[in-house]
Amino acid sequence: MNRYQFEDSISAYLDNELSLADRKVFEEYIELNTEAKTLVDEMRITMESTKNFSNVKASKEFMPNLFRRIEFEKNRPSKKIIEKPSRTLFGFTPLYATLLSILVVSFISIGINLWPNSVLLNRSTPVLTGDINAPTLDLDDLNQNSQSKVFVSKEAKSDTSDTTIINKKTPSLNNKIQFVKDQK
Repeated sequence: MNRYQFEDSISAYLDNELSLADRKVFEEYIELNTEAKTLVDEMRITMESTKNFSNVKASKEFMPNLFRRIEFEKNRPSKKIIEKPSRTLFGFTPLYATLLSILVVSFISIGINLWPNSVLLNRSTPVLTGDINAPTLDLDDLNQNSQSKVFVSKEAKSDTSDTTIINKKTPSLNNKIQFVKDQK
């Protein structure tokens, strides 16, 4: 017997409603568990004390008055929930529905304006292939020979980040700057 079965059968044990086999199992459980024994004793004392209470006498009109009061409370006008016809659109009040629709339309229009076109996307991202150390092609020749014209600005013809081309001249600073240690 577990704790739940024990608690369910306390009342039946105290009222002598258990079968002989169930009663033996119940009493064995009580002998093994001292907490269970004190619980049964407390329940027995409580039941005996409630039997000693004096009966309360009510008037003959108590029950009819009680039923009348229950009916009045059930049908009380202030307790009734009166449903007003709701002016909602998909569960939103007209104000919130308007605000939500404006937000959705503005979100879609901004998204469309910010979305790049696929044609512009293909032309704006160059694909570089080949050997980086290979001799450079003259872009003017490429424009003249190819069937589709490629427009290249003058700035793109010279690469300022190219460090392989040595076009640097060492400036001569003679007679322009005199260092402290230079004695003339």
